Amino acid sequence: MEIKSLIILCLIVILCSCVRKPDTPEKISYDGQKMTEQLTQRKFDSSKAVEEMTRERTETRIPFTMNYSECLGKPVIELDAERHIYVVVDSGCTRNWFFSSFIDKANISEDEFMKIIIKDLRKNTPEIANEHPSDEEFSTFLKNEWANYNLNYLAKVYINDISLRYDSVQKQSYDGVLGADFLMNYDRVTFDYINNYIILNDEKLDGTEIPYFQTDNNEILINFTYNGQQELAMIDTGNYCFTPRHNIGDGKQDYDINDYSTYGLAYNDDVPVTPRIMQTYNNIQIGGAAYNNIKGAYSTIEGSGFAKGSQLHMMKLNNLGNVFFYDHIIQFDFVDKVFIIK
Repeated sequence: MEIKSLIILCLIVILCSCVRKPDTPEKISYDGQKMTEQLTQRKFDSSKAVEEMTRERTETRIPFTMNYSECLGKPVIELDAERHIYVVVDSGCTRNWFFSSFIDKANISEDEFMKIIIKDLRKNTPEIANEHPSDEEFSTFLKNEWANYNLNYLAKVYINDISLRYDSVQKQSYDGVLGADFLMNYDRVTFDYINNYIILNDEKLDGTEIPYFQTDNNEILINFTYNGQQELAMIDTGNYCFTPRHNIGDGKQDYDINDYSTYGLAYNDDVPVTPRIMQTYNNIQIGGAAYNNIKGAYSTIEGSGFAKGSQLHMMKLNNLGNVFFYDHIIQFDFVDKVFIIK
């Protein structure tokens, strides 16, 4: 009898040792889709993307997909149906951008594009153009500046009355980004993650209102709690997951909302590299919504997809991505300066 009890006890110990503790670090895949599914604990199917984006729409009620290839878990819309221009709507990005694929879909070669831009600049911005009398030298100058995210507004295009700057660096499966420059044109913007629609100039949402801080760089920041400790975070629809700051919950968050000196896209200095793992976070509260078993990974993990400036940024500032909103409707109310979650 004692031997049988001992065997049973040993089996229990073995079984318990195989159960992963909630806070045990887990390795993250280098495969983009697998990584997204690990961090969101959801499955994605890129074959559904086009159908989801081309559902019934109006000028102010626009369908989005979370299944767009290489942009999984982020809201992507069709900006131009004729050319099939696809853009991600990213509240964490301050500007609106278009990429080289945008130019390709307009059936314009790079040389033709540069000729159009230079002709326009010589006509409308002579103070810059006159410093570069040679078109060839002017073209080289502009390309170098754009590669360092300088003067990108000089290659601005308009589509559906929306202004976008040229990003010559990004090579993505989608064609551009609509950021805060786009969202702030409206009194209220709703992201309905239940039905996958963005609603512009929507009626005020009936939900929990959280005052937000808007920085001079157009970041939208709110307070939330983690283990009862108040934390500051950016609401970022361009991030599919939770990116916690380093040492979250230590009560010592020192993010300076007025310091952008090292957060730029062109930041090239080294940042610390952390192991490619994700942690599990419990006891998170955003307004009236409570969360447990949320997976999160630092911006500085080995092989991070974030630019170095963004990595440094999110070492100090939490980033709340779409994983928190999949089962909710959220609204940016620019009239009353509140973020609403329902």
